[in-house]
Amino acid sequence: MNPSSEILARLEEHIQKQNLIVSGDKLILGVSGGSDSTALLYLITRLRYNYNLSLLAVHINHQLRGEASDADEKAVRELCIKLNVPLIIRKLQLDPGADLENRARSARFEIFHNVLNNYRFKKIVLAHHKWDQAETMLMNLIRGAGLTGLAGIKAFQDKVCHPLLIFSPEELREMLQKLNIRWREDQSNFENRFTRNRLRNELIPMIQKEFNPQFKDKLVEEARIIGEAEVYIRDKVTRKFRKICLEQARDRVILSLPDIFKAASIEQYYILRYAYQAITNVELDFLSTHIKEIQAIMLAEGSKYISLPRGVYVKKQYQELIFSNNEQDVQSNPSEELQLEAERSRAVHMDYRFSFKYLKILPDDYQSLDRYHAVIDADKLTGSISVRSRRDGDRFIPLGMKDFKKLKDFFIDEKVPKYDRDLIPIFADGEKLIWICGYRIDNRIRVDEHSSRFLMISAEPLATKPKRAASRVKRGLYEFDEL
Repeated sequence: MNPSSEILARLEEHIQKQNLIVSGDKLILGVSGGSDSTALLYLITRLRYNYNLSLLAVHINHQLRGEASDADEKAVRELCIKLNVPLIIRKLQLDPGADLENRARSARFEIFHNVLNNYRFKKIVLAHHKWDQAETMLMNLIRGAGLTGLAGIKAFQDKVCHPLLIFSPEELREMLQKLNIRWREDQSNFENRFTRNRLRNELIPMIQKEFNPQFKDKLVEEARIIGEAEVYIRDKVTRKFRKICLEQARDRVILSLPDIFKAASIEQYYILRYAYQAITNVELDFLSTHIKEIQAIMLAEGSKYISLPRGVYVKKQYQELIFSNNEQDVQSNPSEELQLEAERSRAVHMDYRFSFKYLKILPDDYQSLDRYHAVIDADKLTGSISVRSRRDGDRFIPLGMKDFKKLKDFFIDEKVPKYDRDLIPIFADGEKLIWICGYRIDNRIRVDEHSSRFLMISAEPLATKPKRAASRVKRGLYEFDEL
């Protein structure tokens, strides 16, 4: 019997059960020259004709081990010639230093995806095995990953296929030895300066010796159970996502913000990740830190936006949460200036609803009004009032001060985030700024003992209430209350 027959039968059963590879697939095979990828290359070539597969091997020479790296490349080239598999070789030049392991991984995946797209292949097939699954699950547990991380390596995700997860590396090496197929040993696998190597060479053996000899098998089993739980949650949340998604296109997803708030926290995580994945076609770069950033703008007042990996922008606007890969969709570009006509007592502009009242007598509690109300001396205004966003060179005399202050410096002193500054309405008359909405009026229009006519301006963030009519006509410049 062929030494690979039993393994090949198990592999084919696993592929069919998980629907990993189908007839006519065009596969990119990542081949490093180690025992795992050498076994992968051999086994997939055995399936090539039954499945009518198109194969393309990709070897990445990291050039980190000098002659040994070149010898790996030569060995892969010779094996591909022997198995009649076309080969592409790419060379990497990474600077030594911190985070080399992750930088190398990211660079490899970028190369794999570039080849996939340029040659119009369908899947990337990698040789991760059973113990890689155990190490990944443990590494994600230590660093605090969620359910997705604890589920470990997926058999198929984001066009990347891992058909060898059911095999131990010992099984694969034994098969290669019986077939007299040689492979290359990467000595860097024994260097404990890398996190995964320390887990493999130090932590896991210690736990196996001191606590449980079957520790790696237990990790693999736990990853399987958690993976099944995640599939259940995904299926349930997918249905909810369809209900709260207001618009979905290739480059934009719009979600109902009130419906997101109604969802459980774990459902919110998957809903937001689905939106990210809908635009990028990947979810690997979507982390818990991004969830926190999105939730922060969801809870903030007014419109806010943040940027995520892969050129995705998320904006909270009114009652919607917008995911887009077009920055112009979310940028807080300065709004056009709104000139207030004499007939209007209300206006909607820059994510706010404004109301204006002339008063002959001040309310007793006017000094305790919240920051979205301003009371000024109407007789100190010059010309008509306008509302706009900030401009270069803006300056005013903040209430209680005697000298001018640049608006930019005022925002810095008030610790206003940069992305908020263009969203703050600025009220001006014909010659000066009169109110930095939510912050400070100009000292020149303050109410004093000589004031006899007052103007109260109220601002209401649109996210707090449904829109009302914004152009109700009243007599005079603003609505008067006869007191």
